Order: sequence, then C-alpha cells, then structure tokens
Amino acid sequence: MTKSLVAILHYNSTQYTDTLYELLKPYEREDYDLVVIDNGSDLEKTSKYTTFRLEENVYYGGGLDVTMNYFIENTQYDSMMLLNSDLIIHGQNFVKALRDELFSEEDLVSVSGCVLQPEKSQCHWKAIHNWGHKTLRYVPWVDYQCNLLKRKFVEKVGGFGSHFGWVQDVMTGIVCEDEGWKVGVCDWLPVIHFGNGSVKDNSNNPIISQYNQLAEQEMFQYFREKGLWERFLDQRQKAENYHP
Repeated sequence: MTKSLVAILHYNSTQYTDTLYELLKPYEREDYDLVVIDNGSDLEKTSKYTTFRLEENVYYGGGLDVTMNYFIENTQYDSMMLLNSDLIIHGQNFVKALRDELFSEEDLVSVSGCVLQPEKSQCHWKAIHNWGHKTLRYVPWVDYQCNLLKRKFVEKVGGFGSHFGWVQDVMTGIVCEDEGWKVGVCDWLPVIHFGNGSVKDNSNNPIISQYNQLAEQEMFQYFREKGLWERFLDQRQKAENYHP
C-alpha cells in the first residue's frame, strides 16, 4: 500500500470538474490514482473524464460513503481523498506533500490543505483558513473539501451514513478524540474553493435549492439519534473558538 485514491465528485458542472481534473492529472505519479465519480448527472452534463457513474444523485454524503467503500475494497491504497469539484489546486506536488505529512506521524489520520474563497466571505470554520504557519497545524476537525484520510481511519468509520454530508466533519473530531488520533492543516498548500459553486449551478433542482437547510436538519437529527448531541455541541464550540 503505497498510493492514494484521489476522487473528484461530479454533478453536472463540467466547467469545475474538468478543470480540476486537468490541474491534477499531469502530476498523477506512482503515488496516487485520480478518478472522477459522476453523481447521477444529466447525461449531457457528464464529465468527459468520468471513471465511475452512479445512476442517481446520492449527494455529497452518499458520494463520500461510495468512495470509502471502494477504497476499503481496493487494498492497494493507503489513503484517500474526495475532492469537491469546484476547487482550484496547483497539482505539481499537492498530493505528494499531503502524503509526506500524513505518514510523518502514526497517529495523524487526516491532513488538509488550507482553503480560500475568491470573495470576502470565507469558510465559516476558521481551522481551515490560512494562518501562515510554516509547520502542520493541529485542529479539532476540518471541513471536508480536500483532506487526505489514512486507511485506519476509513476502516474504523466504514462510512458515515449521511445523505447530504454535513455530519462527517464533526464526527471525525469525535472519532479522533476517542482514538487519540490527530487532524492537521497545511497552510503552505492553499486551495481555492468557489463556495458552493455546483450547488449554485444546480439551484433549479428543488432539493439542491434547499441543500443547506436539509443538510443542517439531517446533521442535528444524526447526532441526536446517535446519542452524541452534547459531544457535537462541544466539537462545534471548539471550532467556533479555534485559534492556533
């Protein structure tokens, strides 16, 4: 096991997916395989680089679980990353640098680049902002956009069972707290995120037009049903108060 599975989750917005693929593909060395998972796109809006196609849109949470299941079954991979499609990444050494960090410590199970949005509004969760650190920043958890996950973490959780995909961020913090594992961010590996670009592009879909509201409702129900409500609130508070 000496390579990473790097997957891009695509839904309809080919201008994002195809650009991201073309930024990363030239640097696909022996240390990672790049795939595109089509999340039930309209046929005419399928990426020309599609590797696997799902027959219906299972949204981000479902796409993450599909990727995790595929990763677990394919044991040649030691780590995995599911990328939002609406990212700009300088691919020369992005995956290599994340791998170098991830495997530098046994208890480090998730490493992410920092995320910037090309607008005044930035990601709400400050842990993933660029704080100008020259070494790895340890954080409670990160917003899943470009984080590389170690195999032992993926095998531990198996999948999150979320439809819309807002539960995995905090749940990762809870699992890592229980296992004594670490999560880190590399400020020297910036990623540009066109904040909810694919959601905005597909807002004519009645479910996607309510995506944030539906995702939040599912998240609250998820942690209550698992008996983790107080821990959920604690992890969110840690993230709200984050300062390195």
